[in-house]
Amino acid sequence: MYNHDDSNHTVFYSNTVDTVNRTFDIPDDLCFVYVQHAFTPLVKHFNCIRDRLAAVIPKASSANANPEVLSNLEKQFPGRILSNITRHHLCDINYTLQLLKDTTRGRPFAILEYGGYFAPAAKAIASDRYLGPRLAGFVEGTENGIRGSDDGLTIGYQKVAQTVARPIVSKSRSGIKKIMDLQIGPAIVQASDEIHHRYEGCRLQQLRGRFGVVGLGAIGRGVLHTLFNHNINPMVFDSNLSVLAEMANRQHHVVSQDAILSRSDVLYLNTGSCFLSQKPSLLRLLKDNVLLILCTSGDVEAGIPQLLAANEISLGVGDSSDGIAVYHTRDGKRIRVMLGKDSVGQAPNISVADGSGSTANLMSDMEFYAIGAYLGSRHNTLPAHQVSQPPASIENLIFKQWLNVFHPACLETHPTAYSTAYPSTLNAPKQVNQMSLNCVV
Repeated sequence: MYNHDDSNHTVFYSNTVDTVNRTFDIPDDLCFVYVQHAFTPLVKHFNCIRDRLAAVIPKASSANANPEVLSNLEKQFPGRILSNITRHHLCDINYTLQLLKDTTRGRPFAILEYGGYFAPAAKAIASDRYLGPRLAGFVEGTENGIRGSDDGLTIGYQKVAQTVARPIVSKSRSGIKKIMDLQIGPAIVQASDEIHHRYEGCRLQQLRGRFGVVGLGAIGRGVLHTLFNHNINPMVFDSNLSVLAEMANRQHHVVSQDAILSRSDVLYLNTGSCFLSQKPSLLRLLKDNVLLILCTSGDVEAGIPQLLAANEISLGVGDSSDGIAVYHTRDGKRIRVMLGKDSVGQAPNISVADGSGSTANLMSDMEFYAIGAYLGSRHNTLPAHQVSQPPASIENLIFKQWLNVFHPACLETHPTAYSTAYPSTLNAPKQVNQMSLNCVV
């Protein structure tokens, strides 16, 4: 799905790894433990970082959706792909400490992850007599991994940061993440259309029902604009009044929360919160046979596992397919959830082997590596006991390498304007605004 020669991926990864290693002069034995989606580019990425890969825990949703990618990773990196480990395993402190001792083998290391899997054990890891002195820090790539789930059942790094004696870095609001999010919305629409066609026999554009988009952050806006470009004018709702005003001013079909839940036949959810499980009475507003399409996993989006545990919904095994699961509410209503048969629910783009078809994903891979390298170097000045943003120069370093490979012409006129900052000129890190993390839609 990429627009560029696949060989350019390796060139970008190799050039950036070399530049990062030279810039930060990192220890030869520094290694990384990843929690990552099982997407195709990881094979090339891990080949470029070689022995710095201590272990990777593939996220179950993409690993199950992309078995060929997982198999390729396991062949290329035997013993380092820990596909049987779940978030539940890592809530066991003793298990997690032993896992890290076994995988890092006495080397300095950093944990680079999507989803806050190691957050419950972060204090114990940093305080451990054996692991603590070797731990460079933690890097989290998602907003949910920083703040945790809204129902409090999944702990994020924000909750434990003050007790952790090592740096915690959030890249969830970086410029690279913003570019990625803009690509994820279109990928979700494309993938959901393919899934609906495969399992229901028609394209989403052929449906006569009404569409809705709840939550208009970067991903939600990508969903909205992609639907609009396919001649679908969805209803929209966001809990942020300024976003509602902006959408209304742009002539989008703005409605109330109750209205969008009760009128939508196809509903994209991009709230980043467990709003249905926190308020199960909202289930009664949903139209019978509504199709819910989640923009992230269902445990942090709609709260599907929580609703099941509370007996608010039950999975209809007989009338569910691998693509679209049917749930029944207490009052007998049918709710269809795309990719929901696992009793969690997943974003449709995880079924795409490369995630979103955007080369921006490659920048995110290298952002993890570069921040981890910075944490493990003597140049690191990020404080412990708080969540910090990475130095801006790390992002600029990656932008320059990416542009050099994929869009070199844009650097020809004023190349000095994009010069790489080296450690002596690195921008001072900024502390993440803890209050603002709670206000993301």
